[in-house]
Amino acid sequence: MSDHENLDLDLEAEPIDDLELLLLSWAQLTAVELVMADEETLAAKSDLIATLSTRFSVTDIHLVERTVAHYVIGFREHNKEKTLQFDSDEVESIYDL
Repeated sequence: MSDHENLDLDLEAEPIDDLELLLLSWAQLTAVELVMADEETLAAKSDLIATLSTRFSVTDIHLVERTVAHYVIGFREHNKEKTLQFDSDEVESIYDL
């Protein structure tokens, strides 16, 4: 089996969850907004919220908790309350860009 085939198998083993990635992006934009709210960040966050609403029926996204270790995001998906937790390092990696 070639390296290319191994790569394909690895991608199939762990499919990427678009919703989770978009919510991580929301958390990252929120982290930027906490430090420096500018029009570009607010516009990007607004576009992201619209995408989450139309593609995934996700609404009422909000920051539940922010600690040194993690961020907790609350949201409604198909009218069900949910939360998702991300490591602070993952969220705050946006500062490295």
